[in-house]
Amino acid sequence: MEGLVKIGPWGGRGGDQRDIVVAAGVAPHRLESIVIRCEGAVDAISFTYAGVDGVPRKAGPWGGSGGRKYKVMFGATEVIKEVSGAYGPYGDYAGIVRSLTFVTNLGKKHGPFGEPGQGTPFSVPVQDGGRIVGFFGRSGGLLDAVGVYVHP
Repeated sequence: MEGLVKIGPWGGRGGDQRDIVVAAGVAPHRLESIVIRCEGAVDAISFTYAGVDGVPRKAGPWGGSGGRKYKVMFGATEVIKEVSGAYGPYGDYAGIVRSLTFVTNLGKKHGPFGEPGQGTPFSVPVQDGGRIVGFFGRSGGLLDAVGVYVHP
């Protein structure tokens, strides 16, 4: 979609491709909430975002139904400025998302969700007024890989 930058994904090659832009056909403008299911790894992610047309849309859940459920709501002026986490082996999985953390423009840190410090770390800080507006990746029984859409 025009004006968006797609960064990533990080994680394994298992599961099916997941992508909000393909699914909805409207570019995301702002994240409104994120729901994470996790324990020793990230089981699933789902989220609500406002499209460029102003209409709220829901994506996911991408992944399984295990783990504990956490919901993060963002205020009207709050945007995600950084996503970080780690990916690596877990149980019978060769590579999945082990943890995720979100940092907003208001300095709020949400997470870590999952098991931090396990696997290969990644971090996507956004500069110069940009913001993270959505996700894409791969999932099956767990969240295999995650990437971000950035609105510059």
